[in-house]
Amino acid sequence: MRSRLVMMGELVAGAAAAATLAGFALRLRSSAGFADDYWLWISITAMVYGAPGAFLIRRGRTILGWLFVAVSASAATSVFPGEYAAVASGQGWPSRLVMLWLSVCSWLPAYVIVAAVVPYWLPSGERPTGVFRPLMYVGCASVVAGTVAWALLPWEHSDDRALADSGLVNPLGVAGAEALLQVCLVMVAVAALGGLASLGVRLLRADGDERGQLAWVAAGMASTLLLLVAAQTVEARGSGVLLAASAVPLPISVLLAIQRYRMWNMEKVLRRGLVWALMSAEIALCYAVVVALLGDLLGRSVGAPLVAAAVVAISVAPVHRFLQRGVRRLLYGEAADPYDALGRLGATLETAAAPAEALERLAGDVARILQVAAVWVLVLDGPESRHGDDLGVDPVRVSLVHAGETVGEMLLTRPRAGEFRPAEARLLHVLARQAGAAAHAARLAADLDRSRRALVAARAEERRRLRRDLHDHLGPSLSAVHLQLETVRDTVATDPDGARALADRCATWVAGAVGDVRRIVDGLGPSALDDLGLAEALRAQAARFHRPGLEIRLRLPEQGLPPLPAATEAAALRIVGEALANTARHARAGGCDIDVELTPDALCFSVRDDGVGMGSSDHGRRVGMGLESMAEAAAQLDGKCEILVPAGGGTEIRVRLPRAEV
Repeated sequence: MRSRLVMMGELVAGAAAAATLAGFALRLRSSAGFADDYWLWISITAMVYGAPGAFLIRRGRTILGWLFVAVSASAATSVFPGEYAAVASGQGWPSRLVMLWLSVCSWLPAYVIVAAVVPYWLPSGERPTGVFRPLMYVGCASVVAGTVAWALLPWEHSDDRALADSGLVNPLGVAGAEALLQVCLVMVAVAALGGLASLGVRLLRADGDERGQLAWVAAGMASTLLLLVAAQTVEARGSGVLLAASAVPLPISVLLAIQRYRMWNMEKVLRRGLVWALMSAEIALCYAVVVALLGDLLGRSVGAPLVAAAVVAISVAPVHRFLQRGVRRLLYGEAADPYDALGRLGATLETAAAPAEALERLAGDVARILQVAAVWVLVLDGPESRHGDDLGVDPVRVSLVHAGETVGEMLLTRPRAGEFRPAEARLLHVLARQAGAAAHAARLAADLDRSRRALVAARAEERRRLRRDLHDHLGPSLSAVHLQLETVRDTVATDPDGARALADRCATWVAGAVGDVRRIVDGLGPSALDDLGLAEALRAQAARFHRPGLEIRLRLPEQGLPPLPAATEAAALRIVGEALANTARHARAGGCDIDVELTPDALCFSVRDDGVGMGSSDHGRRVGMGLESMAEAAAQLDGKCEILVPAGGGTEIRVRLPRAEV
């Protein structure tokens, strides 16, 4: 089926070319002819659209290719019968009237298809979507309506004077057909404007290959419009040449868009061509308006034209700058003006309520500025922001750096061309620097939030530990003392010796309770640090737990311990005390070693016992309670606390605390 379509397209294009050449041959026999003002344009159209149409069909752009072939066939159907009718009028050939009718009613599709249908299918030949699809159908309907209108139009009502004055009568003429022609003109205007709008919308949304193709197509459309405008401003002979030349740019630009659109920097050519075209239109419009307004007052031959020329001269520079900015933004989006893009991005970051929100807005702004589908901003140990769901197979990766430190990464959908244009790449790296600062702020906010939550958890854990100590140790001791004192009170008169023994026992319990209170108070805030310093406080703590059956061995650096940040000293003393308490209560150890080392940036120490180790259920409970408290104390200072099970048995706790203030 595909090969049959290709063969049919080539046959129709070839037949159109042959008919056109035959028309040229007939033209050589007689310079007279109907529609003499446009014969060169219709002939060139028949020649230049057929071969590109067949090529497009072969390349798989079937609908677009057949539209081109239809333009060529329509033009050729008008050329050959028209030239035949012109020669037949002098030679007495037959079928003159039929051929003339065929020529008159077949030229319009060649014009309307190009103006009102083809733009919707450029450059890839894909069916238009959204509101542009019904507009495309309006263009198709205008082709049919216009053809019917010209087929039924009485020739005496034609705007072609040669045809109207020929004395010939349309054999199918119907009164009132000119009304249908007016409706057709409105439909063509609406569809043509819709086609141009569809090209503009796709150019704004496109990137990569599609943008390059649309650039070529837009250049062809702009060249066609410029030549058509120029054809209206020159003498009759030159007008025909320019009108014929207007048929050439579009098919050539479509071929280049599909085949070799990257051969030249077409976007620069397109940008300058659009600016020049718009400037020309502005100058012509400004001149015409001034002359129309002041012509009666100052004279249309000298005064008004001079004033119009002055107004045009004054407005050229500012209008040129305005059009340059507008065309650049049309082609490149916000990437055309990096300063404006950075200003908008800065305003977005400034108005964000929180760093995480700023990160969300940043991803969306970068996607809009660079016109990509997805942008993800990933922060190391922090939040992430995702604009778009799919990055594609091989996204562009840009590191986010702040103050020489990599704080995250930005991932962007790769353009269809494979890489960003140089201007876009430069803007991307500038945006990445702004994103690095935002990512750093979001990371700090996340760290602060984690620290706040850790502080709340540590405070809750400290309260739990204090409650447990008061409930499990001090509470029972005081309750026992209370009961024994009541017994002493009841027996002191009847059994003085027994009361004395109970009183001695209460004294022992009270002393133990005092020790518990002192231990709890030391846990809340080790006053020994203020009085003795860390080294002596560790010695005192080791001595307090030293007893027969449990030898505590403390090894400090030979050079001693210099003053350290208060938080570091307090955490170290608290962790050592908790580790020794767990060893004394649960490990059933005969010895415990405390080794303290000092590095340039950290205080490192370990507490190792030779007890039952992690296998004991009691020891497991001790680890669950004690280690959590020790780990929290180390984490609050960005330190590290590890519990290890040495091969020789027992338990070892290794701790590293930074020397710098956190």
